[in-house]
Amino acid sequence: MQKIPINLAAPGMKLAKPVTRENGITIMAEGMELTDSLIARLEGMDVERITVHGHPVDMGGAGAGTRWGERLDRLDHLFRRHAEDKWMMRVKARMGQYFQIKAAAQEARMKALKSIENGEDGGAENGAVEP
Repeated sequence: MQKIPINLAAPGMKLAKPVTRENGITIMAEGMELTDSLIARLEGMDVERITVHGHPVDMGGAGAGTRWGERLDRLDHLFRRHAEDKWMMRVKARMGQYFQIKAAAQEARMKALKSIENGEDGGAENGAVEP
């Protein structure tokens, strides 16, 4: 299971967790298969992230050169004195996940904008959705 930014969602992906609003109301149930219209609807509802089955998006080097990527790179330095503190290592790991998701979303947005400027498709082959 992988948490991804909504703009990296692609048709055919299946939800691993239900999508809920802040007040707890379920918008889409676990197991639903995403379509272009469902992705557009989630974006319209200002949903930022979803959890999908498997690991369909490689975010290993995502966001290199973005401001979120820079924050991700600084985590080791910022937590260098807390290597023995399990709680602080959990905080670091959670922040790392958050920064990785944000960096991937920012990189996808930049690629989509660049492809629009070049008159290309908009990144449909990698699951990017135009902002």
